[in-house]
Amino acid sequence: MPKMLIVYYSKTGHTEKMAKAIAEGAREVEGVEVIVKRAEETTNDDLLNADAIVLGSPTYFRLPAWPLKKLIDESITIYGKLRGKLGGIFTSTATQYGGEICLRALRDMLEEHGIRVIDDGVIAIEEPNEDELKACREYGRRIAERLKEIGS
Repeated sequence: MPKMLIVYYSKTGHTEKMAKAIAEGAREVEGVEVIVKRAEETTNDDLLNADAIVLGSPTYFRLPAWPLKKLIDESITIYGKLRGKLGGIFTSTATQYGGEICLRALRDMLEEHGIRVIDDGVIAIEEPNEDELKACREYGRRIAERLKEIGS
């Protein structure tokens, strides 16, 4: 069964709400295992064992938070071994502009590993509202459907 790993950092709980909503949407797709982990608890083995990796972070100074960046920096030891996996990105932010730059950084992190990012990701301004959480659920479902299509 293909595995989708959702990795996030959240200080205020906003990004955590988004991660849980993405997981809800992904779990609507039968035949895909969904795992949600905080960045601080995620290992390189977790990344290697996933078929899809979805990264989420609050936007700090237009960039991802350090715990998520640290995880990706430490993944240098498995560089080249994540190629071909699927990916996704999401952020909670104070401004749309800052969020777009953060998503670009998250995309770059995954694409540097050879991971194919699905769509443009999801942005929530401050605490995610119901429309933004709905977008998260739809995003999770889309990634899981694509993962199921290609198999593990």
